[in-house]
Amino acid sequence: MGRTVIPYSRQMQQVESSLNEFRRGLRKPDQMIFDELIRTAKMQVQAGVMASAPYPIDSMLLTMIIDLKKEISSLKYELHKLASRKEGDAS
Repeated sequence: MGRTVIPYSRQMQQVESSLNEFRRGLRKPDQMIFDELIRTAKMQVQAGVMASAPYPIDSMLLTMIIDLKKEISSLKYELHKLASRKEGDAS
């Protein structure tokens, strides 16, 4: 018989558990951000299931980066809108 593959969600839990000491070493505000990033990765579990990467941390980090990039892009767009509005008011 072949080896059974550990479900991706279980692999994610293992990664999170292995990072517990790292998390404890962070300052409280950074722990909250760390927890938020882990939640972001968990919300994209279906993407990780589809990836055939041997290390679940790879797809977890990618989903975190994608979410951060979306947030940055949204903030840049809002900033651009505010700057454009301010320029329109100054004219």
